Amino acid sequence: MLAQPWEWIILLIVVALLLLFGPTKLPEFARSIGRAMGEFRRGKAQVERELRDELARDEGTEVGASRDQVLRAARELSLPSEGRDMKEIRLDIARQIDRVEPPVVVAVAKSFGIPVEGVSSQSLKEQIIRRLQV
Repeated sequence: MLAQPWEWIILLIVVALLLLFGPTKLPEFARSIGRAMGEFRRGKAQVERELRDELARDEGTEVGASRDQVLRAARELSLPSEGRDMKEIRLDIARQIDRVEPPVVVAVAKSFGIPVEGVSSQSLKEQIIRRLQV
């Protein structure tokens, strides 16, 4: 059975990499490529987040949650808020939201003023986390 042209190209690339780097350096090379790809994805996500926030600010919509909304959400999740920094409370809400049942997710979304009709629980969780800006 004859190989397809793209299969030959992949084979030639692998052979070239082995000749250039040798079998001992190839895993290190692959790790560095994986790290670079991860950094690229993180950078891309950060740029997208900044663009989305900037567009939301330009449209005049509220990007982040107010202090009262965060405290109401903490109460819905039975999280302590007395004497705690708002950043810690926001992080706790973000951590806890994946562990709760859909009715609680809906209640938390309502405390942030997020429309809940016809929206999946997973989508609500994502909107809550975006609103928390963590």
